[in-house]
Amino acid sequence: MTGFGRQVALECLSVRVRRLGRIVTRIYDAALAGHGVTTAQFNLLAAIAVGEGARPAHLSELLDVEKSTLSRDLNRMERLGWLRSEAVPGGGRVVELTVAGSRLLLDVRDAWKRAQAAARAELGHETFAQLRNALASPLDRGRAGAATGSRRPAATRRRSTRRRRGGRGA
Repeated sequence: MTGFGRQVALECLSVRVRRLGRIVTRIYDAALAGHGVTTAQFNLLAAIAVGEGARPAHLSELLDVEKSTLSRDLNRMERLGWLRSEAVPGGGRVVELTVAGSRLLLDVRDAWKRAQAAARAELGHETFAQLRNALASPLDRGRAGAATGSRRPAATRRRSTRRRRGGRGA
Protein backbone atom coordinates (compact mmCIF):
# COMPACT_ATOMS: atom_id res chain seq x y z
CA MET A 1 0.00 0.00 0.00
CA THR A 2 2.86 2.39 0.64
CA GLY A 3 3.77 2.24 -3.04
CA PHE A 4 0.25 3.18 -4.03
CA GLY A 5 0.19 6.09 -1.57
CA ARG A 6 3.41 7.33 -3.12
CA GLN A 7 1.92 6.97 -6.61
CA VAL A 8 -1.13 9.02 -5.58
CA ALA A 9 1.06 11.71 -4.02
CA LEU A 10 3.17 11.93 -7.17
CA GLU A 11 0.53 11.54 -9.89
CA CYS A 12 -2.97 12.38 -8.64
CA LEU A 13 -4.47 15.33 -10.47
CA SER A 14 -7.03 15.87 -7.71
CA VAL A 15 -4.34 16.35 -5.07
CA ARG A 16 -2.54 18.90 -7.22
CA VAL A 17 -5.64 20.80 -8.31
CA ARG A 18 -6.99 21.06 -4.77
CA ARG A 19 -3.60 22.31 -3.57
CA LEU A 20 -3.46 24.80 -6.43
CA GLY A 21 -6.94 26.00 -5.51
CA ARG A 22 -5.87 26.65 -1.94
CA ILE A 23 -2.72 28.49 -3.01
CA VAL A 24 -4.59 30.71 -5.47
CA THR A 25 -7.44 31.37 -3.03
CA ARG A 26 -4.92 32.52 -0.39
CA ILE A 27 -3.39 34.96 -2.90
CA TYR A 28 -6.75 36.50 -3.82
CA ASP A 29 -8.12 36.48 -0.26
CA ALA A 30 -5.02 38.33 0.94
CA ALA A 31 -5.36 40.94 -1.80
CA LEU A 32 -9.08 41.46 -1.18
CA ALA A 33 -8.97 41.35 2.64
CA GLY A 34 -8.48 45.09 2.98
CA HIS A 35 -11.87 45.56 1.36
CA GLY A 36 -13.63 43.11 3.69
CA VAL A 37 -14.55 40.72 0.88
CA THR A 38 -13.50 37.12 0.24
CA THR A 39 -12.66 35.57 -3.10
CA ALA A 40 -15.97 33.68 -3.08
CA GLN A 41 -17.94 36.87 -2.39
CA PHE A 42 -15.99 38.75 -5.05
CA ASN A 43 -16.77 36.04 -7.62
CA LEU A 44 -20.48 36.28 -6.74
CA LEU A 45 -20.46 40.08 -7.01
CA ALA A 46 -18.86 39.84 -10.45
CA ALA A 47 -21.27 37.13 -11.65
CA ILE A 48 -24.31 39.10 -10.49
CA ALA A 49 -22.94 42.28 -12.09
CA VAL A 50 -22.35 40.57 -15.45
CA GLY A 51 -25.92 39.31 -15.53
CA GLU A 52 -27.32 42.57 -14.17
CA GLY A 53 -29.11 40.38 -11.66
CA ALA A 54 -29.45 36.61 -11.57
CA ARG A 55 -31.45 33.76 -10.14
CA PRO A 56 -29.57 31.85 -7.44
CA ALA A 57 -30.04 28.56 -9.32
CA HIS A 58 -28.28 30.07 -12.33
CA LEU A 59 -25.43 31.39 -10.13
CA SER A 60 -25.05 27.95 -8.57
CA GLU A 61 -24.66 26.37 -11.99
CA LEU A 62 -22.52 29.16 -13.43
CA LEU A 63 -19.99 29.13 -10.58
CA ASP A 64 -20.37 25.41 -9.79
CA VAL A 65 -21.22 26.17 -6.16
CA GLU A 66 -23.43 24.02 -3.93
CA LYS A 67 -26.86 25.59 -3.46
CA SER A 68 -26.57 25.57 0.34
CA THR A 69 -23.19 27.33 0.20
CA LEU A 70 -24.52 29.85 -2.29
CA SER A 71 -27.58 30.53 -0.14
CA ARG A 72 -25.41 31.21 2.93
CA ASP A 73 -23.12 33.51 0.94
CA LEU A 74 -26.01 35.42 -0.66
CA ASN A 75 -27.75 35.88 2.70
CA ARG A 76 -24.54 37.16 4.29
CA MET A 77 -23.92 39.53 1.39
CA GLU A 78 -27.49 40.81 1.58
CA ARG A 79 -27.04 41.52 5.31
CA LEU A 80 -23.84 43.42 4.45
CA GLY A 81 -25.87 45.56 2.05
CA TRP A 82 -24.06 44.43 -1.11
CA LEU A 83 -27.09 42.93 -2.81
CA ARG A 84 -30.84 42.67 -2.60
CA SER A 85 -33.16 39.88 -3.59
CA GLU A 86 -36.70 40.01 -4.87
CA ALA A 87 -39.33 37.38 -5.42
CA VAL A 88 -40.20 36.93 -9.09
CA PRO A 89 -43.54 35.97 -10.60
CA GLY A 90 -43.81 32.23 -10.95
CA GLY A 91 -41.61 31.53 -7.94
CA GLY A 92 -37.99 31.88 -7.04
CA ARG A 93 -36.03 35.03 -6.60
CA VAL A 94 -33.53 37.21 -8.38
CA VAL A 95 -30.55 38.90 -6.76
CA GLU A 96 -29.14 42.26 -7.83
CA LEU A 97 -26.24 44.38 -6.67
CA THR A 98 -27.04 47.40 -4.55
CA VAL A 99 -25.19 50.67 -5.02
CA ALA A 100 -22.85 49.56 -2.21
CA GLY A 101 -22.21 46.21 -3.95
CA SER A 102 -21.49 47.91 -7.26
CA ARG A 103 -19.15 50.37 -5.54
CA LEU A 104 -17.35 47.54 -3.75
CA LEU A 105 -16.83 45.72 -7.03
CA LEU A 106 -15.24 48.84 -8.50
CA ASP A 107 -13.21 49.55 -5.34
CA VAL A 108 -11.52 46.13 -5.41
CA ARG A 109 -10.35 46.48 -9.02
CA ASP A 110 -6.75 47.39 -8.12
CA ALA A 111 -6.59 44.68 -5.44
CA TRP A 112 -7.83 42.14 -7.99
CA LYS A 113 -5.19 43.28 -10.48
CA ARG A 114 -2.52 42.81 -7.78
CA ALA A 115 -3.87 39.33 -7.06
CA GLN A 116 -3.77 38.48 -10.77
CA ALA A 117 -0.14 39.64 -10.91
CA ALA A 118 0.76 37.71 -7.73
CA ALA A 119 -0.87 34.53 -9.05
CA ARG A 120 0.95 34.96 -12.39
CA ALA A 121 4.25 35.42 -10.51
CA GLU A 122 3.60 32.42 -8.25
CA LEU A 123 2.61 30.10 -11.10
CA GLY A 124 4.82 31.55 -13.83
CA HIS A 125 3.52 33.32 -16.91
CA GLU A 126 3.27 30.18 -19.04
CA THR A 127 1.42 28.09 -16.45
CA PHE A 128 -0.90 30.99 -15.64
CA ALA A 129 -1.80 31.33 -19.34
CA GLN A 130 -2.17 27.56 -19.76
CA LEU A 131 -4.59 27.36 -16.83
CA ARG A 132 -6.64 30.27 -18.17
CA ASN A 133 -6.83 28.52 -21.54
CA ALA A 134 -7.47 25.04 -20.12
CA LEU A 135 -10.41 26.08 -17.96
CA ALA A 136 -13.39 27.75 -19.58
CA SER A 137 -14.60 31.02 -18.14
CA PRO A 138 -17.84 30.67 -16.18
CA LEU A 139 -19.34 32.91 -18.86
CA ASP A 140 -18.29 30.45 -21.56
CA ARG A 141 -19.66 27.56 -19.50
CA GLY A 142 -22.95 29.41 -19.18
CA ARG A 143 -23.25 29.90 -22.93
CA ALA A 144 -22.22 26.32 -23.69
CA GLY A 145 -24.63 24.98 -21.07
CA ALA A 146 -27.49 26.96 -22.52
CA ALA A 147 -26.86 25.38 -25.91
CA THR A 148 -26.55 21.81 -24.61
CA GLY A 149 -29.04 22.04 -21.77
CA SER A 150 -26.43 21.19 -19.13
CA ARG A 151 -23.65 23.27 -17.63
CA ARG A 152 -22.15 20.65 -15.33
CA PRO A 153 -20.74 17.23 -16.09
CA ALA A 154 -23.16 14.48 -15.03
CA ALA A 155 -20.87 13.33 -12.20
CA THR A 156 -20.96 16.73 -10.49
CA ARG A 157 -24.68 17.29 -11.06
CA ARG A 158 -25.40 14.23 -8.89
CA ARG A 159 -23.07 15.33 -6.08
CA SER A 160 -25.81 17.10 -4.09
CA THR A 161 -28.09 14.07 -4.26
CA ARG A 162 -25.39 11.77 -2.84
CA ARG A 163 -24.81 14.15 0.06
CA ARG A 164 -28.51 14.31 0.90
CA ARG A 165 -28.65 10.50 0.99
CA GLY A 166 -25.79 10.47 3.46
CA GLY A 167 -23.12 9.45 0.92
CA ARG A 168 -19.84 11.17 0.36
CA GLY A 169 -19.63 13.96 -2.20
CA ALA A 170 -17.08 14.11 -4.99
